Amino acid sequence: MDTRQLPKIMIGPLLLLIALMLPFFGESLTARLGFGILFWMVYWWVTAVVDMKITCLVPIIVVAFYPFIPREDVLKLYMHRDLFLIVGASLITSAWIRWDLAKRVSLNFLSYFSNNTRVQAVGWFWLCGIASFIMGNTPVGAIFTPIAVAALFYAGYKTFQQRYDSKAASNVLVAVAWGASIGGMTTPLGGGQAMVTWSFFNDYLGREIFFLDWTLRMLPLSLLVMAAVSLVIYYVMKPDPEEERFKGTRDFYRQELKDMGPMSFEEKICGYGFLTIIILAIARPLYVDILTGPSFQWMHPAHMFFIFAMLLFVIPSKQEKGEALLSVPTVVQNFPAAILFIWPGAVALGRVLSKTGADVVLAGWIQPIIDAGTITAIIGISAGSTLLSQFATDTAAAGILIPIVMEAFNDWAGLEKGSVAFIWIAAASLSWSFAVVSATGAQAIVAGFGSNIKRMFIYGMLVAFVCSIITILYFVITIGILKLPFYTMPPGL
Repeated sequence: MDTRQLPKIMIGPLLLLIALMLPFFGESLTARLGFGILFWMVYWWVTAVVDMKITCLVPIIVVAFYPFIPREDVLKLYMHRDLFLIVGASLITSAWIRWDLAKRVSLNFLSYFSNNTRVQAVGWFWLCGIASFIMGNTPVGAIFTPIAVAALFYAGYKTFQQRYDSKAASNVLVAVAWGASIGGMTTPLGGGQAMVTWSFFNDYLGREIFFLDWTLRMLPLSLLVMAAVSLVIYYVMKPDPEEERFKGTRDFYRQELKDMGPMSFEEKICGYGFLTIIILAIARPLYVDILTGPSFQWMHPAHMFFIFAMLLFVIPSKQEKGEALLSVPTVVQNFPAAILFIWPGAVALGRVLSKTGADVVLAGWIQPIIDAGTITAIIGISAGSTLLSQFATDTAAAGILIPIVMEAFNDWAGLEKGSVAFIWIAAASLSWSFAVVSATGAQAIVAGFGSNIKRMFIYGMLVAFVCSIITILYFVITIGILKLPFYTMPPGL
């Protein structure tokens, strides 16, 4: 470790000590401790002075010094039933990468686009946006960035520096990262922030929110913001005049697709199996009341993803003798290990805020926004969620914000579950994390392949602002003015 980083690292625990000394953060020492842990983790997440995975261990570090909960219970902060879903889906997408199924899907999609550099950037954005409906932003970035870089290599951008210095090449890589982020709110599978929100939402309602119910509410807004961002990419993020067209890029995609040949046995199993689970998850409301009892518990989407992933470990490959469709080397190479820390870390932080009473104090601070009226509250929650997700990871931001929203708006409009409407608002806004490299795994990945970080930040803040405005207008109309039960009442009622 660089010793020059040590003072920056120590700012984290220093923030905790400062919070403990300030009555502003609550009358009880425990509530102040909750704020201290919050500030410590947010600072480390935003500055990345330590590995993000280390940041997730802060509650354990604090308990080692001061057991604000019993030491034997500290690991329970990180445990959640939906871990099956995250691990299962990530394992399956690891197999997609190993057997080039993701490459085939993307090449089929992109072979229909011209070699106009702006059209290409928009095409990559939509491809990754749609893929992120059912995959986390890190797997989407890991799958599609190397393909984009290969296409850019073919177009003449062969080095990191060439891609970094080129507006056109950088636009393509930025589009991959933004697409991976923007679709993440459309289904609970779309990323850590969606998973965290979905988990907290289920706990808040005391029952499961079906994938179909979630998607029906999030898809319209998702398509609106994707259309708006497409316009920004095409009309605002202009390449240099001499870079208006890539050379031969469309031919590259078609040739690569031709070279792959027909779908392999491995691709069919991984692809059709995943698709079958998605269909069953969407159709779950149709059969959940019929197929009941312990014998059908395995049909929960989280269980099906995990079971199918385990089956891939024992189904032999026809292409590579002695190898299964999913193997330990494949997992080591392609599994987004950070999600096993960041997602539980975000869940743990939310529980810390609840157990220490910090969320009640925060809810009191938000009360003036609630009292100012529904429209003011919509603006505040949407803008605050979007801003927070720029500087903390979107998953961490969800862990911080969703418990606060649940507590603060519980009695909104005299409803028994008043927070429902504002959980939808926060859930949507948390996905507009486009500016800072550390905000999502996809942005970190494209930065490593040559995306211009300054360009990503400047236009990322602009795009986040545009998405926030659209989100505010959408929910002001649907919740503030029309008060649609579709958004204000718990799904399924």
